[in-house]
Amino acid sequence: MMEALTTSWIEELHLYTDHLTDSSCPHLVSGIRNNQTLRRLILSRNKLEGPHFRDLMEALTTSRIEELQLDDNHLTDRSCPHLASGIRNNQTLRTLILTDNNLKGPHLKDLMEALTTSRIEKLLLYINQLSDSSCPHLASGIRNNQTLRTLDLSRNNLEGPHFRDLMEALTTSQIEELQ
Repeated sequence: MMEALTTSWIEELHLYTDHLTDSSCPHLVSGIRNNQTLRRLILSRNKLEGPHFRDLMEALTTSRIEELQLDDNHLTDRSCPHLASGIRNNQTLRTLILTDNNLKGPHLKDLMEALTTSRIEKLLLYINQLSDSSCPHLASGIRNNQTLRTLDLSRNNLEGPHFRDLMEALTTSQIEELQ
């Protein structure tokens, strides 16, 4: 199937709940790396975290994908540097959906730093176990991003002393829709 993707005109690929795992990533890479028509890639409800997830994110840098859905993929903080690499070097990605993962941790900082140079307009991070300790990283990414218009942080537990940093960043951001 992935070989066919490299020679097809497919603009949208749904691999939702297809029991994909980290070992599926090399096959996905070969399919998306050479496809210049794929605009929307939905990989929701799989289990992609692992050593090959990095390869998938590297392939994102040469793709023309505009929307990437990775919700409920059992991604953790360890995936954030790979996500960061993928979005930092991609000029077409506008929507990134990372809902229902567990991105809380020190590497969230990498993802938020990459957000500052990306062209992402819509970022969904609800249900990610984010906490007060995530707020400085979120604030930095939001404060230094000129394209982000929609942000969903709902169903996280952001209250605490650092929540104020996040609120201050939001007042100077370009965000039009916040949940």
